[in-house]
Amino acid sequence: MTDSSAKTSAPKRFSFDTAASIALAITVGLAALLILPTSTVPAGYLKVGALAIGMLVSLVLFILARLTRGNVIVPPLTLLGAVWLLPIAYGLSTLFSGVNPAKAFFGNGFDTDTFGFMLLAALLATLAALAMRRPDQYRSFFLVSSVAAAVLLVSQLGIAFIGKVSPSFLSPITSLAASFVDLGMLAGLTTITILVALRFLSFAGRIRTALLVGLALALFALALTNTLIVWILVGLAALGLFIESVMRRKISSDEDDLEGVSVVSSEEGGSVHRGGNMLVIPLIVLVVSLFFVIGNSTIGNSFVNFFGTSIIDARPSWQSTFDVGSHTYASSPLFGSGPSTFGREWLKYRDRSVNDTVFWSVDFPAGIGYIPTSVVTTGAVGALAWLVFIGFFLYVGLRTLLLRASSDRFVRFVSISSFVGALYVLVLSLLMVPGPAVLAFGFVFLGIFISSLRYGANRTEWGVIFAKTPRVGFAIVFILTLFLLGSVLSAYVVTERYFALSSYGNAAAALGKGDLATADMLIGRSLLFAQTDRAYQLAASSGIAHMNKIANDTTLPVSSAQQQFQTALSNAIANANAATKIDPYNYQNWAVLGSVYQTVVPLKIDGAYDQAKTAYDKAMALNPTNPVLPFILAQLDIAAGNTKQAEESLVKSINLKHDYTQAIFLLSQLEVQQGKAKEALQAAEAAAYFAPNDPTVMFQVGILRSGNGDTNGAIQALTRAIELNPQYANARFFLGVMYALKGQNDKALAELRAVGSLSPDNAAAVASDIAALEAGKNPFPASRLGALGIPSSTVTEPSPATEPTKPAATPKTTETKKP
Repeated sequence: MTDSSAKTSAPKRFSFDTAASIALAITVGLAALLILPTSTVPAGYLKVGALAIGMLVSLVLFILARLTRGNVIVPPLTLLGAVWLLPIAYGLSTLFSGVNPAKAFFGNGFDTDTFGFMLLAALLATLAALAMRRPDQYRSFFLVSSVAAAVLLVSQLGIAFIGKVSPSFLSPITSLAASFVDLGMLAGLTTITILVALRFLSFAGRIRTALLVGLALALFALALTNTLIVWILVGLAALGLFIESVMRRKISSDEDDLEGVSVVSSEEGGSVHRGGNMLVIPLIVLVVSLFFVIGNSTIGNSFVNFFGTSIIDARPSWQSTFDVGSHTYASSPLFGSGPSTFGREWLKYRDRSVNDTVFWSVDFPAGIGYIPTSVVTTGAVGALAWLVFIGFFLYVGLRTLLLRASSDRFVRFVSISSFVGALYVLVLSLLMVPGPAVLAFGFVFLGIFISSLRYGANRTEWGVIFAKTPRVGFAIVFILTLFLLGSVLSAYVVTERYFALSSYGNAAAALGKGDLATADMLIGRSLLFAQTDRAYQLAASSGIAHMNKIANDTTLPVSSAQQQFQTALSNAIANANAATKIDPYNYQNWAVLGSVYQTVVPLKIDGAYDQAKTAYDKAMALNPTNPVLPFILAQLDIAAGNTKQAEESLVKSINLKHDYTQAIFLLSQLEVQQGKAKEALQAAEAAAYFAPNDPTVMFQVGILRSGNGDTNGAIQALTRAIELNPQYANARFFLGVMYALKGQNDKALAELRAVGSLSPDNAAAVASDIAALEAGKNPFPASRLGALGIPSSTVTEPSPATEPTKPAATPKTTETKKP
């Protein structure tokens, strides 16, 4: 971004200073755009990795510049010191909260609520404040940012229309910004920056036109995301600029209505270009913002529905975040639960009522906003750091812009745009959870604002020349050298961590496809780069897959199969135990360990049941409101023959989630086995109430109604099951049985013929029944009904299938063959 009124300067030779500022600008630009659609590493992790590597390159160049020039020049340090309170708070929380240091530094990947990311953010702000000292360096940053914004917005325009025409080819919610919510935040930041530029700078015709086109594209991107908070912030910025334009507009000499009027003016009144466009543009943006704020749920939703860009930004509410925080402070008030542990605290303290929503199975990693999440995880130390930082930022910023603004137009634009941009990201961080690219821009804008303070009315900056102050110079050179070496080491660690994440993602994909050899190789590679609990979890899951494969392989000699099975079991147990040692507070680690032991419980291996139950109990202690865990424990008890304990666990699961269909369905099956026909029917009908479109549940209801003598009700339920799945052979067979019992042989014959048409095996199985019905006989006498489980008992199936195994020839007619 250039100012046409700025003076041109002679070309300058290459310097490490210039290279450092350009590298920093390119780093944040790439963070907004970098994405690998085929990568198994989440885009957010990729962007943080790019930020880390780019920041380290910039830091190396800056250190080399200082060492070659032999000096350090810094702007006012008060606000910059306040910035460093944040990583200090994260560091103290890491040391004294008891969290795993590796998890606190990196999280599960490159999470933003970590000591590592906060250190990265503070370094970005510091580099921006120190490396960008001259107006030409500011111009380089805004130029690179403008190019990145143009690429982001133009690509999003193309994605929107391609996604509209061919959504199967390209999803309309695809975005280079990693997430669609982040796209809206970056579009809002672009809108505000363009408005400030148009207000305080003068541009040539083509550049001005380009900015107006960019403004239109940014507003279009905002409409695509339709985020209410972003619209409000953009509207407030436009309102502020509109009011400022009116207050500072020059008075024309030909305004006749002021003739003879004494006009009160300030010293700076009318010092800015008075063109009408300075009023019109912010007014248009204000009107558009109000339009989407007022009609956010009507017109705004219609717009996003038209383009297919409707998304749900699900986060815990303010009340839920406060409840989790209050419980966390009760046990760890000073240092919190530790960086990157909000998800852990959420699972421990969330309200049971969340299970009644569609988000019951979501393990939220953050609260309502980034800053509230940070306050929970870092405790009172973190809360105090944020309060001091925000207080200093607002005090220094408002005092500078109102009382000490630079007289240079471009520098004044830099100060205002960087302050407003940083404030915008700060407010978003309070109310939402911005991604790494948005936070990076916010901290770089903060650093640029700190840098611009040197150009205020009372210019203040100080420096140290190493040759003139040898002792201070030696200390600074020594520290810079340590930073230089630390940068190289950090780059190595970040690269290593990225390869670990990439290998983990590829291993998970291979395991999902059943390619165990590739999965094991990639898991080993991931653990070689970084030993994480998630990688050990995956290794344990691979061990379970190996055990199942060996158990189903009939070609292996018995001795070889036993040896391989024992090896796979031992490895799975070792890997699951390793995961629990790395992070004993992650319930998933204990759940995986329990599943390893549960796999061998049917084999009657000594201690397997007790070990599995102990692991599941620990998982439930860490996630007490999760209805899935007691459901799994019930399956374990059923496998071990502990019917009473299984029933208690199922009741607990249903109490945690009243519409948990799987638990209700399993409870009905368990009660059938215990001869509790009425209780089983009540449970099955409860499941049908919550899952009326599940053919398996409707089949179960039909069978249980027939077992309780309700033939008409059974016909109704079985008919519904067939409507939901026309190839549900078992449902058709039993519906035919019900029709035969009612004497409606024509309907019974139609259903059995339909069963026979599904497969040759079925046709052979029902051939004698069809012949009997065609002869006018009932093929289902009382003796056969008892064998089929009608009316006294029945055997049910876990899932519907299209091909049953000879329903007429065997009493287990509800058992099916999976296709």
